[in-house]
Amino acid sequence: MYKQQVLVNDTLNLLRGKSIRFILEDGDLRMIANLVAVIDELGLEYDPEGMVYRDRKGEEERHQRRRKLAAELEPGLNALFGAEYSQYDPRLSPEEREALKKESAKKMKEREAARLERNRKAREKYHAKKGKVNGRKRKTKGSSKS
Repeated sequence: MYKQQVLVNDTLNLLRGKSIRFILEDGDLRMIANLVAVIDELGLEYDPEGMVYRDRKGEEERHQRRRKLAAELEPGLNALFGAEYSQYDPRLSPEEREALKKESAKKMKEREAARLERNRKAREKYHAKKGKVNGRKRKTKGSSKS
């Protein structure tokens, strides 16, 4: 249906260009008659702002499909992203949304602290293997400078 709508609008624009330049021919008049028949058959409505024909019924069906898909995906997204995603749920009250934001921020701080601790331990382990402490060579008892 969308392709047919595009073809109708392209044909309409072609005919507009020809009528502006005053070069409409006999075949173009038949094209206009066919165009009107196709518009009626498809049930397209003229949009004066965009100066195009639109399929209002088809647009509403697409919006319904998108709403249905969003409703199907929402539980999965909540399961994947947890509180970070659920805080944007439009059904939540502002108080609930604020509580979720605070909880999410707290969890984020805890994860960041755990990440920093893991990195610190990994650095210590790496430098211990290299024989260094804090990035410097470790001094041994036998080696002293005179």
